[in-house]
Amino acid sequence: MQALKDTRRIEIKGIREGAQLCFEVRDTGTGMKEEYMGKIFTPFFTTKEEGTGLGLFIVKQLTETNKGSVEIKSKAGEGTSFILRFPVSGE
Repeated sequence: MQALKDTRRIEIKGIREGAQLCFEVRDTGTGMKEEYMGKIFTPFFTTKEEGTGLGLFIVKQLTETNKGSVEIKSKAGEGTSFILRFPVSGE
């Protein structure tokens, strides 16, 4: 059996928007099911066979600890974007 080539891409972009730094992490995967969108930051929630379901929970906790926010955009068949926003300090 021949293995299929993984054609997903991941793109990371950082920009400054006024008093915020914004980082977008985007992939070209299958996107998320609508029913999962409200659950992905819940500890131990996973749709995978392996893993703990703690990754996105930890991302959200670290972002909020640093006075930031996380926004998710996902569309079936087009991929998912996570947008992290952090305040710029010292200005």
